[in-house]
Amino acid sequence: MLIPTQMTGKIVGVLGLGKSGLAAAASLLAADATVFMADDHNIPKRLPEGAHLRPWSQWPWAEIDLMVISPGIAHAYPEPHPAAKLAADHDVNVVSEIEIAMLAQPSARIVGITGTNGKSTTTALIGHCLNVAGIPAAVGGNIGDASCQMDDPGPDGVIVLELSSYQLETTPSLRTDMSVLLNISPDHLDRHGGMDGYVKAKARILKALDGRGLAILGDGDGHVRSLAMAWTAEGHPVEIARSNDAPPSIAACPALTGAHNAENAAAAALVLRQLGVSTTIIDQGMESFAGLPHRLQHVASAGPITFVNDSKATNGVAAARALQAFENIYWVAGGLAKEDGIGAAVQALEHVTSAYLIGESTPVFASALEGRCPATEHGDLRAATTAAFADAWAGGIAATVLLAPAAASFDQFESFAARGDAFTGIARQLAASVGGTGTGGAHA
Repeated sequence: MLIPTQMTGKIVGVLGLGKSGLAAAASLLAADATVFMADDHNIPKRLPEGAHLRPWSQWPWAEIDLMVISPGIAHAYPEPHPAAKLAADHDVNVVSEIEIAMLAQPSARIVGITGTNGKSTTTALIGHCLNVAGIPAAVGGNIGDASCQMDDPGPDGVIVLELSSYQLETTPSLRTDMSVLLNISPDHLDRHGGMDGYVKAKARILKALDGRGLAILGDGDGHVRSLAMAWTAEGHPVEIARSNDAPPSIAACPALTGAHNAENAAAAALVLRQLGVSTTIIDQGMESFAGLPHRLQHVASAGPITFVNDSKATNGVAAARALQAFENIYWVAGGLAKEDGIGAAVQALEHVTSAYLIGESTPVFASALEGRCPATEHGDLRAATTAAFADAWAGGIAATVLLAPAAASFDQFESFAARGDAFTGIARQLAASVGGTGTGGAHA
């Protein structure tokens, strides 16, 4: 656990009792801080010993030194949570759980990673390769363990943090030795007051370098290219991650299929070389990387048909990247549409044989695909996946049944993970019905 001893004797409010809130509370209590906790919806059965569970309206606001807010709760846009308004009224800073970990001042080198798409895969890939290299590493933040739950790997070790735009906005003490910014495309714009605010939030990861570390930026979009040019013009060291520069060893790793994953791997390789990892070890790590659930996850096969779960592709740009990674695609798409509807996916249909639409976005997606790609409308995921498999099977040649929704899940599922798990179960049932098999396990 990372313990912020400078918070000893301080009074802190923690709003949101999910993974990050509970981790922050435990860390603060270990530092002998006084902690008040609240959640508007769900109260866990087990709370950190010593914490005070009390509605946020009843916290001693005149005495509170800091408020920790969970990333799913709005601190500014589109409307600040009432507790955030009270904090502002009392000059109380609102911060993330990661800020508490940073206040612990870990001695390990810190690599921060963000981007609209690909940040989880890149974070996990770097952590995996560090493990292969025998370098002590802790991986977490917006993926895996909350940052406060990590142990400091020490000055010879590395902390690898995935950072969301929400977390970047509320972690003023963030300091990184390397910062990776992969890409920026429209997403969560309501939480940032528009695209300019979203870009500004992502760019905070460069400010975390404090002028002393290396910035690694992707080459896939104008927003990041502009930031790279500006950062270089200020005299800061910058490396560009290009898909053509990815280690050739990724060809042996199904989890790193596609040009977007080649760019992720190129960024990871730049980080690893900077940390002193040899080319041989990088190749070994990338060849053996198992990938993450719901990200181009191969979940079943039946004859020439492969089922791929990319439920994490919740926007048009992410779906477009998946559509460019395979041939002869029977595409299952839809859900709760994002701000730009089907977005960039409509420009990436050259490998799509047919689309199968589900969810609230069906009319919008059907309209966008009209005249571009055959598309049929289905009530739910099971019906769409079954129809996609039937058509692919009838084709008699190699094909991919791909779930890449280009939309959020909340119209029919509680999360993208629940949607991906449902698709995996359906795919394996369909494969088994014709003598096929499930593949890859949980982390293919």
